[in-house]
Amino acid sequence: MALRAIVSRVTPTRFMDSICGATRFFSQKVEGLRPEKLKIDENRNVEDHRRRLLAAKYEMRRNLYKALCRDPSLPSDMRDLYRCKLSMLPRNSSFTRIRNRCIFSGRPRGVYRKFRMSRIIFRELASNGELLGVTKASW
Repeated sequence: MALRAIVSRVTPTRFMDSICGATRFFSQKVEGLRPEKLKIDENRNVEDHRRRLLAAKYEMRRNLYKALCRDPSLPSDMRDLYRCKLSMLPRNSSFTRIRNRCIFSGRPRGVYRKFRMSRIIFRELASNGELLGVTKASW
């Protein structure tokens, strides 16, 4: 059977509260897994969060340097200077290095952007009625 999310008008605070409740529910189920695996997934989420913060911090500077590198009206030595400055920025400050991950399991693939969780976790929580405003479709 297909599971389709029908999201009604739920305030963001109530939705986040339901996710917090779902986190408690999911953490109870996860206790049986190896602790090393959970530690690795948690580290990946922390690392990804750090990359997001760096990308937001250097976004304006990176866009300025890129625009100046591409500007054909500037002399080539000045463009080379800005290209060098662009390469001196931290690698993790680039938006291409950010990966959407599930906030519960750290899974990098099959993540719904709106809910920030993987399809597997989403299906499990929606089936249990842990997510506000999400119902199983039937026709």
